[in-house]
Amino acid sequence: MKAINKNKKGFLLAEETLKIIVAVICILFLVYILIAIYNSQTANKKIEEARNALERVETIVSSLEEGKIESQDIPNPQGWHLYSFVDGEKPNSCLNKNCLCICTDSITQQFKSKARKCDKDGACLVIENLATSNLDLKIRDANNLLFIGIKKQNNQILVGRVA
Repeated sequence: MKAINKNKKGFLLAEETLKIIVAVICILFLVYILIAIYNSQTANKKIEEARNALERVETIVSSLEEGKIESQDIPNPQGWHLYSFVDGEKPNSCLNKNCLCICTDSITQQFKSKARKCDKDGACLVIENLATSNLDLKIRDANNLLFIGIKKQNNQILVGRVA
């Protein structure tokens, strides 16, 4: 009979260990869900900031006179990039037209094309007569604002960094 009691103690130890492992897995799963919800909310906020910045650019482009230059600051979303799409692959939201986009540039998406990045996490503004190609400007923080110059010349829109 004594040998049976020793086995019961070992059985209880295995049962408690299994409960602890299941509890740790559940806690890790809950932490993952919370992080995913937080990241989703911040991504939506940054996309809205990108849309607001592009709305200001659209206002300038629509009222710009031939030969004039206007400058605009783009303070948000910090760490994202301003891209121009004139030649080559373009985001789906541009409908094969020239456009400016503000998109994320994360390390995990380093090998994906800029157009696919902008399809997933970004906002675009179609400017049919945009002539600036290969524009890639990083949006910095509030102490190092990105100022862009928008110029209308020969009925084409040119966009570039203002020093």
